Amino acid sequence: MDVETKARRLPGLDAARALAILGMFAAHIFDLFARDATGALQPTLTGAVANGRASVLFMVLAGVSLALFARSLERKGLNRRSASMVLLRRAAVIAALGMLIGPANESIANILVHYGLLFLVLIPALWVPVKVLWTLAGSWLLVAPLIWRPLAAGDAGAPLGHNPTFTDFARPGLLLEDLLVTGYYPLLIWIGYGVLGVAVGKLRLTDRRTVAWLAAGSVVVAALSLLIGWLKILPWVDGIGALAGVPRSQLFALLVTGRSPSGNLDPFLTQSAYIWLPTAHSGSLIFTIHAAACAVAVLAVLLLLVPYLGYFGSLIASAGRAPLTLYIGHLILLPMLQLGLSQWTQWWVLCVLMLLTALLLHHTRRAGPLEAGVRYLSELPNADHKENPS
Repeated sequence: MDVETKARRLPGLDAARALAILGMFAAHIFDLFARDATGALQPTLTGAVANGRASVLFMVLAGVSLALFARSLERKGLNRRSASMVLLRRAAVIAALGMLIGPANESIANILVHYGLLFLVLIPALWVPVKVLWTLAGSWLLVAPLIWRPLAAGDAGAPLGHNPTFTDFARPGLLLEDLLVTGYYPLLIWIGYGVLGVAVGKLRLTDRRTVAWLAAGSVVVAALSLLIGWLKILPWVDGIGALAGVPRSQLFALLVTGRSPSGNLDPFLTQSAYIWLPTAHSGSLIFTIHAAACAVAVLAVLLLLVPYLGYFGSLIASAGRAPLTLYIGHLILLPMLQLGLSQWTQWWVLCVLMLLTALLLHHTRRAGPLEAGVRYLSELPNADHKENPS
């Protein structure tokens, strides 16, 4: 996951990874909604902010890191074929880790298989001209949700039903359908986040003016898209409640988080107005654009701020050098922590472990153990570093 280990590090990028990990900790621990004093269901802070956005941030950062890592491989003299082989092996290792670890915690939708496959399909994008890449990213994010919705509506009753694992190769059609369309992270849409990340990674991210414009533009897009989504979906609220079988007291929480005790938004997939849902993990057009803009905004703001945060900023960035270690670690630990600990205790245990990891990596200047293992397995032992890079 940390593909730029040997490249010049950007503390803001590492800090954004750490924030994405914390967001996923929260989404996997805390309730997404709770009842207020009147008995109506309201989204919690986790449900309103972290849910759906932390994982998108993770995917956008994957593209950014991939672009930076490919650039560093070219600076070392690797030709495109050799660099592609390094990235291909890294993608395969991460996807295999995801399939291996997925059954260990079926209560959490494991993103690693999709993450590894994203690396694989993004390799050709690394050498696409920048202007073409931005056009491709924008087009993908606009068009893919429109293609995905009718496909998902037609296959709503046939998801894989668990995290992808090696035994699913016995049903390749169902596995592919789950990865692309019916699963929790449908790659048909999520590839767009990665392409956007590659486009961002090709910018001069050390230039504060460039990053400031990136921050301002993405904040505007994130705010406007969410506002448009709510304005467009308001006339459909009663119809959504009727289709989903959800009482009005639960509708706001459902529209924000995508979940409620009484139902979900799957029945609404057949309606064209689905594209305007401002709902996390909905795959709607409006939330796809919003979540992508939020991810870019978070990265840009942290690129601007972290260099001024001193030791605290360095510590946050150090945690971001071990995203794979922290992600897999929390998948394994959470089932044990959930046996008898409160949600807040689980949260603080994971935060303390993350802090200890950050302190260790900060003082040793090393990557996390799983990151080092992935790097070792993906290196080319006899790569020709001096061939023509074209």
